[in-house]
Amino acid sequence: MKKMKKIIFGLLVSIALLPVVSVIAQGPPPIITHPQQVVGLLSSILGFVWTIMGIVVVLMLLYAGFKFVTAAGANEAIKEAKDMVKYSLIGIVVMLLSGGIMALIENFLKGA
Repeated sequence: MKKMKKIIFGLLVSIALLPVVSVIAQGPPPIITHPQQVVGLLSSILGFVWTIMGIVVVLMLLYAGFKFVTAAGANEAIKEAKDMVKYSLIGIVVMLLSGGIMALIENFLKGA
């Protein structure tokens, strides 16, 4: 089980670093001179993070459902599955809050 967790963690880190490597390969980024450029940059980053978080949440919910179905009445396994669902829902709330925070930042910078 520990080996599988290490493999999954390694894959997630690799997927997370892939855009960074591709951006670095394109050369130095342009200098940000206007607040709208900050909004565009933050929107791009948030879009990428939302995609990754959405995939992770769906996978966690699927895995929690699998654990729940295969628990066969074991209280500990059922508790773990319920906790996974709870943490997945917390992840969805964090995603929604990040969208709201991004909207606040965008409105603030548009006024600048």
